[in-house]
Amino acid sequence: MSSKQISRSDSYVFNEIEGDIVMMDVSNGSYATLNETGKSIWLLLETPKTIGEITEALLAEYEVSKEQCEKTVNEFLKKMAEANAIVIK
Repeated sequence: MSSKQISRSDSYVFNEIEGDIVMMDVSNGSYATLNETGKSIWLLLETPKTIGEITEALLAEYEVSKEQCEKTVNEFLKKMAEANAIVIK
């Protein structure tokens, strides 16, 4: 998955409300609010990115080890894939 392109799914709409990203799955009406890291990743996915590109961007933004960053990115993307919020090609 590390070299595959990840993009947002068309089945989700989102809006920024008071600094938070609120997402809704238009197919079933479920919604979620993203934490700061999730918001950063979601905004990065405005255009398709690889996991490496996402990780590098976050390492430039946050003071965190590469290992911790990769773990966080992988966990977030796994949850987003399970919710059909992202597309992996």
